[in-house]
Amino acid sequence: MNVAQSVMTKPTVHVLCSLDVPENSVKQLLYGLEEEGIPCEIWTEEHKDALALAWQGAQSSRLGVGVGMDGRTAVLHISKLKREQPLFQVPVGSGGQTRILGANAARLVKKLPLKPLEGR
Repeated sequence: MNVAQSVMTKPTVHVLCSLDVPENSVKQLLYGLEEEGIPCEIWTEEHKDALALAWQGAQSSRLGVGVGMDGRTAVLHISKLKREQPLFQVPVGSGGQTRILGANAARLVKKLPLKPLEGR
């Protein structure tokens, strides 16, 4: 299943990753989502940066929330924001920040206050 086909399935946060994302960083992001109890779907995409991936995820998610990750950056985006103005951006190597980014993606869906992040 690809991103376009998933629009017809259950509501989830869409997580799109480039091929160079470290596995541990993806796990940390998913732990954050899991801790808040919100389901996600994850895909890998070639030749895209984190911002483009996050925007694509937010636009294709029925929840309007997407996360994009490349080898350097993780980005949280919502469909109502302009493409160039994501909600949050953190370095991929920061495990704790990446986990909080995942939790914040879920908290957006649940309409709960967001956890503070060091990066933007």
